[in-house]
Amino acid sequence: MFLLSFVLLFSCASHETEKPLIHVGLGEKVITPVEKVRMRGFARSQISTGVHDELYARSLLVEGTDGTTIVLMTVALCGMTEDYAERIRTIISEKTAIPGENVIISCTHTHAGPNVGSSHDTFNKEDVDKTMASPEYRQFLVEQCAASAVEAWENRQPGKIGVESTTVFNLGLNRRRLLYGGLHPDPEVGLIKIEDASGKLLGVAFNYGCHPSGLDWQNTLLSEDWPYYSIKGIKESLGADIWVAYYQAAEGDINLGYNSELSAIGADMPIRNYEYIEKKARLMTDAVLDFLPSVVTSGDPGVESTADRFDYPLRNSYPVSLEQAEHEADAAKMQLKEAEGNPALTGTRILDSAIVEDFQAAQRYRNAQKFYQTENRPQTRSLEQQAVRIGDAVFVTFPGELFSEIGLAVKNGSPYEKTYMIGVTCGPGGYMPASSEFIEGDYEINASAYSPETEPYCVRSSLELISKITD
Repeated sequence: MFLLSFVLLFSCASHETEKPLIHVGLGEKVITPVEKVRMRGFARSQISTGVHDELYARSLLVEGTDGTTIVLMTVALCGMTEDYAERIRTIISEKTAIPGENVIISCTHTHAGPNVGSSHDTFNKEDVDKTMASPEYRQFLVEQCAASAVEAWENRQPGKIGVESTTVFNLGLNRRRLLYGGLHPDPEVGLIKIEDASGKLLGVAFNYGCHPSGLDWQNTLLSEDWPYYSIKGIKESLGADIWVAYYQAAEGDINLGYNSELSAIGADMPIRNYEYIEKKARLMTDAVLDFLPSVVTSGDPGVESTADRFDYPLRNSYPVSLEQAEHEADAAKMQLKEAEGNPALTGTRILDSAIVEDFQAAQRYRNAQKFYQTENRPQTRSLEQQAVRIGDAVFVTFPGELFSEIGLAVKNGSPYEKTYMIGVTCGPGGYMPASSEFIEGDYEINASAYSPETEPYCVRSSLELISKITD
């Protein structure tokens, strides 16, 4: 009886008599390496020892009535540099004639995937690039990503699509505000529902800002992290043949609820395991399944796409001098040595705090060296951003780890009520903190190459793109 009611709800939420004028296509390809690879996501040296769950490249294609075709691709990796996007788009364009600028390629940002190369801001860039996966795997990755989009193109059919919003609380938490409850500034979930011409469900996608880093640096199994369990739960309810995908949003300061500095130093946290992330992921599964029947689809939404490059301002000052940073690093190291020499502090938060301060001080010193010793420092960084419109919903991309407050500011300034960020697209990566966070410092701020003035710039650039795709 429950199943019958569920099916009826889906039918009622769609326009049965509407003849679709658009085409939709879905593709999915495994990108899991068969070789043992250095993993990526933490400052670590672990080599993968096996596979917990397969990694995928998944593509959603929408072809509008005027022939405008867009591809939204999501790849289960920590990140990819811009050269990957160029190669993937070239293959897609050659096989489908879809313009490269109409192909969005984003990463889920899983911290349990292979290292395929570093971004500009990686502090140990040389070490990371020396230990990336083999050229054969990286070529396989490019081909499989492109194949997911080509598959979506080849199986496209008349269909319907709808985009609505729900919310999920307590899955992602603001890791910089855990002492104040950790409320997610933007718990919105963008939900995409894809149907065939008869109203039969073909696929579901959800867009939400949260690090897939629930598994800590000790995990050596390849995994999509918490999104795997959310996708698994949705497919178990709707059917194994239903395409389900996760698109990362603005997640720079959001994770499952643990301190980023403690994570960076490798502190033991019992919640960093598969059992816990499965329970957290169920929050997304339940929210998607509860709300999906109410999502109305259309066979004739407008489809538009635009892209541009913007010169984002980089740091022109550093909060401490090189001499001060060196002094703080030496003092923190001495304080840690004293704490480690006190048996009474073993296993205490006091010792963990000393380790964190040593880590942060060393990080500040390392980044101060990089800042002050770089000749002819660039003042800006060219970043690609894209925007697509599907009916009354707009998606705007950003290549780095955007803080959730910035994504929320873009949404609040947009003329579209349904505005969503797609983060961690191919590019230089790196944290882009909210302006208000620079005075507080800490892990993400110390590592950021961007200027405190970047937040309003990002909002303006995003809204400028949105203004180019109108009803």
